[in-house]
Amino acid sequence: MKSCRLLLIFVACTAAAALARAEDSLIPIEHFVRDLTFDEIKVSPDGSKVAALSKWKEHLNLYVIDLKTKEPKMLTGLTTMSVGGVHWVGNNRLIFTGVKDGSLTGGLFAIDADGKNSRALNESAEQQGSRGSHVYRDVEIISRYGKSTDEILVASNERRLQEPDAYRMNVHTGKKRLVAMNPGKVRRWVADNAGAVRIGYGFYGGEHFLVARKGASGVFKEIKRWKFRDGRCEPLAFDQENRLVYVRSTLGRDTAAIALLDPETGEIVKELFHDDVYDAEDVVRHRSTGDLLGFAIEREKPGRVWAIDGMKKLQALTDEALPDTLNLFYSYSDDNRWIVVEAFSDRDPGTFYMLDTRELTLEKLVSRADWIKPEQMAAMKPVQFVTPDGLTIHGYLTLPPNSSGKNLPLIINPHGGPQARDEWRFWPEVQFLASRGYAVLRINFRGSIGYGRKFEQAGFGEWGRAMQDDITNAVKWAIAEGIADPKRVAIYGASYGGFATMAGLAFTPDLYCCGINYVGVTDMKLLLDTIPDGWEDSRAELNAMTGDPKKDLERMEAASPMRHVDNIRVPVFFAYGRLDERVDIDHGTEMAAKLRRKGIPVVWMEREDEGHGYRKNENQIAFYTEMEKFLATYLIPAGKVKLGDLKTIEMPALEK
Repeated sequence: MKSCRLLLIFVACTAAAALARAEDSLIPIEHFVRDLTFDEIKVSPDGSKVAALSKWKEHLNLYVIDLKTKEPKMLTGLTTMSVGGVHWVGNNRLIFTGVKDGSLTGGLFAIDADGKNSRALNESAEQQGSRGSHVYRDVEIISRYGKSTDEILVASNERRLQEPDAYRMNVHTGKKRLVAMNPGKVRRWVADNAGAVRIGYGFYGGEHFLVARKGASGVFKEIKRWKFRDGRCEPLAFDQENRLVYVRSTLGRDTAAIALLDPETGEIVKELFHDDVYDAEDVVRHRSTGDLLGFAIEREKPGRVWAIDGMKKLQALTDEALPDTLNLFYSYSDDNRWIVVEAFSDRDPGTFYMLDTRELTLEKLVSRADWIKPEQMAAMKPVQFVTPDGLTIHGYLTLPPNSSGKNLPLIINPHGGPQARDEWRFWPEVQFLASRGYAVLRINFRGSIGYGRKFEQAGFGEWGRAMQDDITNAVKWAIAEGIADPKRVAIYGASYGGFATMAGLAFTPDLYCCGINYVGVTDMKLLLDTIPDGWEDSRAELNAMTGDPKKDLERMEAASPMRHVDNIRVPVFFAYGRLDERVDIDHGTEMAAKLRRKGIPVVWMEREDEGHGYRKNENQIAFYTEMEKFLATYLIPAGKVKLGDLKTIEMPALEK
């Protein structure tokens, strides 16, 4: 067992003083969890104003900034839910979704740009429940309805719960008109540039399919069907002539390519863009004409690959003007004259600028977090290593500012999902940990997305096995490179990352000093037994990724940390929310109880008003504060040394 004992210093000071980590030079925790000033900047079709989101009374609210006066005006005063996404419908009307307790059940709303004529287009789950409804009748935005300023296209499940139909919805009255009836199991709709809903994408029982029709009133027919293990073929948008469909496809290939599909035959007729290592993400099109401008891709860093010379020139001029940041074109006016530029880096949360493509001027709009000083932050360096079985694993290493980069306390921080990936940008929790003297390593283990179909499927059935081996090998790589002190390594993750945390402590107990499990899975069978009803159509895919409880129960239990508590020997910090609909809190309470019975030090944090991750500022501060204390106790930060073989003190558990 690794020795990670807390030094006890009694040189005329108390144990509490010995545990104190706060120093005047440390950046306050509040800086890392403080609400962003503004985010999600969307320019109006005519370029005269922008919509923005900002927190007010703990909830994201909608603002509009007139670009002549530069004055922000708050349009909403939400105090029980937040604005999720916002879209312009014409130059004077906005629609936005509501988010409550981390779930998209807050309804759909519309409001004028001056704050007048607000209206609920679709009631929230809470409002529907108050009228006796036991299921949430949802409305999701499909797209604009051609060039209309009065209507949009939406998908609604009011007829069948898991099979949304497509409607035209009036953004002033909320009235809907059916335009496409679901032929069965379609989950997402795509309209052409004129507003005709012509493509449907669905999945069920381990198979995916596409349906299509001619025009706005034809009969849908199936044009393509494939096994989910064969890859993806996701419709994105129609081309300029409304004849072919842009798709993101891995069918017959490894990494995702952007291609053109014929909706009459279901055949891919032309590949437009791909990368040999990374998945292509999306197309970038002109908002009015539908012309192809370029492609979005997430390599080591996010970026755009422009297809036309004009966009290449604009990107080069922007990068020349803003050399210290990565600059992404974020939002466009209808004529493409006005482009909102998001300028950010690994050390800088970002600033939004307005690019005038006619006059070639760049004007600052708002900063996300101007209290963050980039020169005080740590660099996030892309790294990679090769596993014993030959896979290349990509990741990001962040070292404490001004450190030697050698023999450091290391926190391995596996991401959630696990069908997700870590990205290069500013991450508050990474910067917080680095500011406290810890190196932070994030990797995209097998099963992560973004690196091709084979890499993602290499994680199928490998929870607690090969996926965990990648995390273990990442730690061993950092030790072999001299970066990490082998006696000072911790593991911290959320959701699936919480599972990886507990698996690391259970299956490689000699590798870690301690672990932090944030809303994490600990029992694979319990996870599948408690999945939300809306995930049932994905059951076959979930079973392939995690295991089928009816067939693979023994193998699943063998990989579940809950079944291997006796192997865990080091302290664990648990943090969960009572409102979590994805990971039942029993994953944490049962594991923590078993560890306490063993005498393992446990710190427990629970919030009645939080779900899958803490969103309220006060709870985030409490979480970071307890995490800082926990790590200072069980993982000695850089710049601190042990003064001999001293007694271990257990940090009191925060029990209810």
